[in-house]
Amino acid sequence: MDITLIISGGILLGCFLALSWFAGSDAPYVPTKLEAIRKILKLAGVKKGKKFYELGSGDGRVVIEAAKLGANSYGYEQSWIRVLYSRWKTHKLASHSSSGNVSFYHGNIFSRDYTDADIIYIYLLLKGVTKLEQKLKKELKKGSLVITQTYHFSSWKPFKKIDLTKEFDFSKDIIGAGKFQFYRV
Repeated sequence: MDITLIISGGILLGCFLALSWFAGSDAPYVPTKLEAIRKILKLAGVKKGKKFYELGSGDGRVVIEAAKLGANSYGYEQSWIRVLYSRWKTHKLASHSSSGNVSFYHGNIFSRDYTDADIIYIYLLLKGVTKLEQKLKKELKKGSLVITQTYHFSSWKPFKKIDLTKEFDFSKDIIGAGKFQFYRV
């Protein structure tokens, strides 16, 4: 009886952790290649003194790369286990580099305030991007930059479109994963 209880508890715990890792209806977890992230962040002018936000920060790789460029970087994520993983990665890397501040938060990206953001990075499904479109238009200060990956704003006109599908192999990713658009508020 005790072994059955232990096995059942282990299975339940595993299911709970798996569900948390894949939580979120606005985007599946699809990590972007680090080489592509580095190129996009440099083109966006991410540097010391900038406030960088990623909405739906996944495993934290984009936020951490922005911090390595000196930005104060914030990641917002719906899956608490991905937030914990991102915080662990940040702690592990902190002793090896002198980068900007990095913070990860668990919660709903649609109920947060982004009025102080200089740069926002979004890699969500179209449903999530559409929900953020008007919110960001109202909240962001003049001159803020928004980067969308794969799914883009329908009513904003991008000032730059970058297609990295010829430079990097995105064949195992969502179709369009190498396409980025830059918008200025």
